[in-house]
Amino acid sequence: MTKKILVGAILTGILGVILYLIFPKDLEESTTTDLADVPDIFVRNVQIQAFDETGHLAYELAAEEIEQFTAQTKMLFKHLEILVEQENGEQWHMTADVGSVQPDSNKPSQILEPIELLGTVHVYSGDINNPEYSFSGMNVVFDPRANTIHSDDEVYIKADASTYDADSFRFDLTTKRLELSSEPGSQVEIQHENIEAE
Repeated sequence: MTKKILVGAILTGILGVILYLIFPKDLEESTTTDLADVPDIFVRNVQIQAFDETGHLAYELAAEEIEQFTAQTKMLFKHLEILVEQENGEQWHMTADVGSVQPDSNKPSQILEPIELLGTVHVYSGDINNPEYSFSGMNVVFDPRANTIHSDDEVYIKADASTYDADSFRFDLTTKRLELSSEPGSQVEIQHENIEAE
């Protein structure tokens, strides 16, 4: 009887090895996911109105998608548009592939956190076809509390009849004060458009 059990066990083992070699493994190694890399809130087609401490409308934001990462205190906006209207009625339009809000987890969150505009960024005032001011770059930060935009990356700027290429800039949307800077060894390039009378 013991001999039959032993032979059966050997045959079962051999059959198991043959089946293991012939058929591919269906079980894959399990992968682990860091929950900090996964958004815990996901919303589509969102419109947001943000107000300052006095109750004045600071900006309006529209995005195709919003992802919030609570573990990283980060919020991502995809394909966003921002509209800022000044008290004098002047409107500033901002578009970007991605926007990121990352408040400091060690400090209390501000009412209006800066928004980092990433990818292809365009900021302009007036008509899109003939803007009074236009900023084109890759990484621009909009600070709604200070009502400014700035960047430490290359940017192309059009202001009235002048154009500028600079390594970094800071611009006040209210006073329209423009500060340009460049890396050592390079310079800010300024060009003026000539409008000739026909």
